[in-house]
Amino acid sequence: MNVKITKWGFTRRNSIKAEFDLFPHSLVILRKIRSFYFVYQVHWSSLDPIVETRHLEEMEILVNKELGYERYYLNRRKM
Repeated sequence: MNVKITKWGFTRRNSIKAEFDLFPHSLVILRKIRSFYFVYQVHWSSLDPIVETRHLEEMEILVNKELGYERYYLNRRKM
């Protein structure tokens, strides 16, 4: 994985806001769906590179791993 979490925290309504090293000026909002978190919004800054789909998936894996939901996230298609 190329992306690393630099900072994260809970917001209201079961959401998480996170910052990542490759996108230091952009804020990522993740929301809980079932037993894991998905990227809901990216408040992208033009100072950062363009966020690609592969980056979003890496972000989701990192946050779910951090919170202990990685197993649920990886098995999400089987549910």
